[in-house]
Amino acid sequence: MHTITQRILLSLWLITSSMSTYAALSLQLAEQLALEQDPVLKASQAQSEAYREQATAEDTLPDPKMKIGFMNFPTDTFERDQEPMTQIQVGFEQMIPRGDMQKIKSRRASKSSEAAQAMTENRRRMVIMQVRNAYLELLYWLNAEKVVLRSQKLFNRLVDITQSQYASGQQRQQDVIRAELELDMLADRMDEIRTKQDAARASLAKLIGYEQAAQPLLETLPSFADLSSASQHAEQLRQHPVIHNLDAMVANSQYGIELARQEYKPNWMIGVTYGFRDGFNPDGSERPDFLSAMVTFDVPLFTGNRQDKKVAASRLRHQASMETREDKLRELQQQLSETLSSWQRLNDRLQRYNEAIVPQSRENARAALFAYQNRRGEFTALMRARITELETDLKQLRLRVDYLKAHARLLYLLGEKQ
Repeated sequence: MHTITQRILLSLWLITSSMSTYAALSLQLAEQLALEQDPVLKASQAQSEAYREQATAEDTLPDPKMKIGFMNFPTDTFERDQEPMTQIQVGFEQMIPRGDMQKIKSRRASKSSEAAQAMTENRRRMVIMQVRNAYLELLYWLNAEKVVLRSQKLFNRLVDITQSQYASGQQRQQDVIRAELELDMLADRMDEIRTKQDAARASLAKLIGYEQAAQPLLETLPSFADLSSASQHAEQLRQHPVIHNLDAMVANSQYGIELARQEYKPNWMIGVTYGFRDGFNPDGSERPDFLSAMVTFDVPLFTGNRQDKKVAASRLRHQASMETREDKLRELQQQLSETLSSWQRLNDRLQRYNEAIVPQSRENARAALFAYQNRRGEFTALMRARITELETDLKQLRLRVDYLKAHARLLYLLGEKQ
């Protein structure tokens, strides 16, 4: 019976552990949820599709026009066969746009689709970076809570030791008060950390939903894709979706110049009308029907204040778009330089903490505790050593998170393999 009970309890524990592992929110899952739920990303995708559909429409002739008219009916009788000019007309008109305007407008709409698609990719990168920042920030405060909890256990032991030694007359009351004060300050810090956790979880929930953000996170810090070599950075920046978007805008402004040049060419309107007549001619023959055809077109004679000015304005807009692209590329280069420098410095500092500062702070805390327990050290030195150890552990954790955040921003700027 006892064996069966143990097996049941073991099975329940395994099921619970499995469910807990399944429910843990990984960074990859958070990214996927954010991409699926982001309204701006969906709007950008819809905009790209809209321009793609518009490109087909722009390269199609305008709808023809049909007309039906009642011409020259006598007002005394309204008879169709009374007067020779009375007729019922059915007409057809087709407008033919000037020059290559249709093709140019279609190409411009296609470029607008490419621009919207580029902004879709930029939004995708931005959402991923935002999720990574929010996830890492929440993970920092969750791990910071564990660090402070470990320190609370140590300070609880110190309070017990100090109170015991004070009761036996071996320590001063001030040492007891100081130990209790540090313990209360840690409790206050824990409240502050939990407030930060709530804020970080709210930031993550904005991106993936509150129900999903309430799930527990994986305890370990994530790892990201390796970065390319410095020699590839310049080319990768030029392939950034923001630059692709501006490239499409530059191309569109060039199409704007070509459209303005089409204004020198005429629009054409072709019309055919058929007039039905009743009645007879004086010689007794039936009145024949009438057929009319007409071609209408623009005569661009006064181009100085219209066509010429439109071309000049289009050229200026093209120049402005190229300058905007150059300015944005320089801005991205500045962001890359600053982020790359920060990422490298954080890596150097993190190595220093891993290899020297953290081990030394822990050794210092152990030595201070040993000296205090053997009455060769001051309580103040012990407190300082323990606080330094706590702050060092928190700083190491912050450096690890900030390093990953900088890495995530570099991946936004340089891209990563899908």
